[in-house]
Amino acid sequence: MKSPRLHLNLLGESEKLSSSPVRIRVMLPTMALLATAGFVLWWATLAMQLLIVRAQVSSLKEELAGKKSAHASILAQMSEARERQAQLDQLEMYLGGRNTYGETLARLAEVMPIRVQLTKIEIPEQPPQNLMPPGGRGKPAWGPTGTVERITMRIAGRTTKETPVISLMESLEGSEFSQVLAINKDPRSPEMSPKVHSFRQDGSTADDGSRLLVFDIEYRCLPRVFEKPAPAEAAQAGKEGAGK
Repeated sequence: MKSPRLHLNLLGESEKLSSSPVRIRVMLPTMALLATAGFVLWWATLAMQLLIVRAQVSSLKEELAGKKSAHASILAQMSEARERQAQLDQLEMYLGGRNTYGETLARLAEVMPIRVQLTKIEIPEQPPQNLMPPGGRGKPAWGPTGTVERITMRIAGRTTKETPVISLMESLEGSEFSQVLAINKDPRSPEMSPKVHSFRQDGSTADDGSRLLVFDIEYRCLPRVFEKPAPAEAAQAGKEGAGK
């Protein structure tokens, strides 16, 4: 007779092993330790980068402070360059507005009738240019604020009769004077040229006893235009000025 087999469980509940090879109570502390180490490494990296950035900022501030004087000097030089350029522009505008009358007066002597005695040839001086800014405050400008200046020429003299004066006026209307004198015979125009201010008998007499006529005629000249000339014109004007 066979005896029955007995199966005794002598292990306590606390001695039983889990089917998992690693217990959760071991994994949790390990994971927490690894996470803490990762955070510490990350913060250390951030702190190192912050120190590097602060060092770079400090270096840049020191470099910027060292270049402030050079920057101020450059700004002053740029301001002076702008000022000099403004002066140069105004001088070029004056050069562009320069009118010469030497050749015109030489031609006038060639066409002057024998019976005409000139007593005056005048190009009236223009009133002083207002170079102050509006309101009268601030530094005056280096050149005129207007771009056009009206110029006139007045011719006065004496003669024995009208014919020589008429001949003189016809000569001044010729093409050789068109580069200087503007002719506009419309009596309704405010720019009428020539304009006869007077043509009358004088109290004096000629050698033959005839009464003399005195005349005063005003011609409008081409205006002075204060604009920068083209490079070729400026070079030509400079050569002419140097030649004279």
